[in-house]
Amino acid sequence: MARPFFRAESFGVARGVVIALLCTVVLSALHLAGAFDSLDLKLTDWRYRIRGEREASDSIALIEISDATIEAYGRWPLSRDTYALLINALADAGARAVGFDLLFLGDDLYDKRFDALLAHMTAANENVVHSVTFVPFAASPTAIESPSPEILEVLRQHAIHLEEDAPLFDATHITIPFDELLHSANTLGHALVAVDRDGVIRRLPTFVRYQGHLYPCLALAVVGIYNGYGSVSGVEAVSRGLNVRWSDARSLFIPVDRQGATSIDFAGDRDAFARRYSMLEVLQWCTAGEYARLQKAFDGRIVLVGSTAVGQVATDVGSTPFSTTTPLLLVHANAVDALLSQRFLVRPSSAVYLLVLAGLSIVLGCLLASLSLPWAISTVALFLLGFAGVDLAFFAARGVDLPPTLALLLAPITYTAIGTYQYVFLQRKARERQKELEIAREIQRRLLPSSPPDVPELDVFGVNIPAQEVGGDYYDWIPVGEDSLVVTLGDVSGKGVAAALLMSHLRASLHAETHEGVSARSVAGAMNISLLRATEPERFATLFLAGISRKANQLHFCNAGHNPPLLVHGGQVDELPATGVPLGVFEGVEYTEQQREFGPGDLLIIYSDGITECPWKDKMYEDERLRNLVRQLAGRSLSSSQIAQAILDDVRSFCRGQPYADDVTLVVVRRL
Repeated sequence: MARPFFRAESFGVARGVVIALLCTVVLSALHLAGAFDSLDLKLTDWRYRIRGEREASDSIALIEISDATIEAYGRWPLSRDTYALLINALADAGARAVGFDLLFLGDDLYDKRFDALLAHMTAANENVVHSVTFVPFAASPTAIESPSPEILEVLRQHAIHLEEDAPLFDATHITIPFDELLHSANTLGHALVAVDRDGVIRRLPTFVRYQGHLYPCLALAVVGIYNGYGSVSGVEAVSRGLNVRWSDARSLFIPVDRQGATSIDFAGDRDAFARRYSMLEVLQWCTAGEYARLQKAFDGRIVLVGSTAVGQVATDVGSTPFSTTTPLLLVHANAVDALLSQRFLVRPSSAVYLLVLAGLSIVLGCLLASLSLPWAISTVALFLLGFAGVDLAFFAARGVDLPPTLALLLAPITYTAIGTYQYVFLQRKARERQKELEIAREIQRRLLPSSPPDVPELDVFGVNIPAQEVGGDYYDWIPVGEDSLVVTLGDVSGKGVAAALLMSHLRASLHAETHEGVSARSVAGAMNISLLRATEPERFATLFLAGISRKANQLHFCNAGHNPPLLVHGGQVDELPATGVPLGVFEGVEYTEQQREFGPGDLLIIYSDGITECPWKDKMYEDERLRNLVRQLAGRSLSSSQIAQAILDDVRSFCRGQPYADDVTLVVVRRL
């Protein structure tokens, strides 16, 4: 059978919308409070891995001081004449910009003359950028809080003044190269990276503010030189970022977050950069005079020099979305790639994002409150898949970093809240309905006889067991005059409340029509007309109506389509056949009446089909079993209540104690 599309019982779409909006408000508050930040960061890393590495710009070349390089020279740090030789080789190869992700601290351990050589080669090449590092506190012995006025003046020659306030990374300490190199450097760039709370590097401060001045990052400095923009002349704080101006009047917008950092759209790890060379390899080309190879590798490109060693030197390694052991040289290379291609991760405005989710929550509230369970679960699954697909597409194609946790939680949380409320709502409705049914059952019980009739020589007992709280079976006895008793049993089609209401109508009709001098067939005819007027044609009732006369030892009956009652007379069990169709089926029906002798010792069993049609697996109790049982019981000296109880016990035994499938009603009349 096909599942219904809509819920059979709904507590209202309006309530669903209100619940969905409340869930959105709560989740939004948690989002704004930062409760989902850690999970959002993990989901960002998963999106990177699903997207995979992409090929970085061919304009970037990396020279790695690898473990092999350090082993070949047999020492660390390398002597500074090797770096001077490298700068000279890159100048001959036509490199457009060279950035050192290295800090040259103190004097050369091997020969102080090499310090002067490195400073000289730096001064002779304006495209070389050296690194400084800023920290918010004294993180290492080499970090100083305030350099000498002379050093501070040199530093400020590389700084930019910011006229207005902006979200920037503030530092209190600085680590600088040896004095001679600092004085000779044409351009400085900071090598600081931003480490998130989970220890992963995903962002980089484009500028660091130190003692009221701004210092650009290494990546921004080399990109400016590569593009021929000159030096940065100014920084303007604009909505959601910084507008960087160059000396040739060009500008570049860089998004920054509240902490002054820019989210890097990582191209990938090592495999994303096709042009990676060992420093040992490059110096060997240089000493061998292989200038063609040098030119092919570095001509017109940005060259970044840094350590990638993990066995010999582990200080320049951190975790990124692609690896837990990523050399920081690759972080700066990814930043350069992002600046060249203008690929930054950007988050939409929180207000716009939350308004969109609020709109989606209204749709979810409407659907989840009205759809049936399978369709509601399918809607939640489709929402999750749809958002995940859209989110990944925007992330991969546009670099849009939608905070995913809030949106992914919205559908299941809303569904859970609506389902919980609906369960409570339906439970309350069920309790109210149960209470109403209990009241109805009590009313119906009071409509049935409360005690046997006070008629001499007649032992009468009746019992009604509804299959539900209320039922459609009815039995009654009405004394008429001093000699007669009218006994009846009716069965309204169906079960439950509707059948119980019609049963009440039948009782009212019976009591209105039954009085002395009126025949059973007349009463049945009047009840038929009354039922036709009260209900639809598909609703009907069967009825057995008998008038018992003690003095005449006679039983006059009218059977309107009811199960044939059993009459035990003279040791024989006879059925009392139908004398007309059920009530409420046809208009203008003429019912007939029959009579039987009903003398001392005779027994009358009137029952509903809930007894004979009581099922067990693929079998039913059936009329024949009841007839045989009545034949056995009639020969014993049992009261009517004992006979009724024996019949009910046999029915329960047959159906193995299972609940009755239909209303069970039984009336036993014994002539004493």
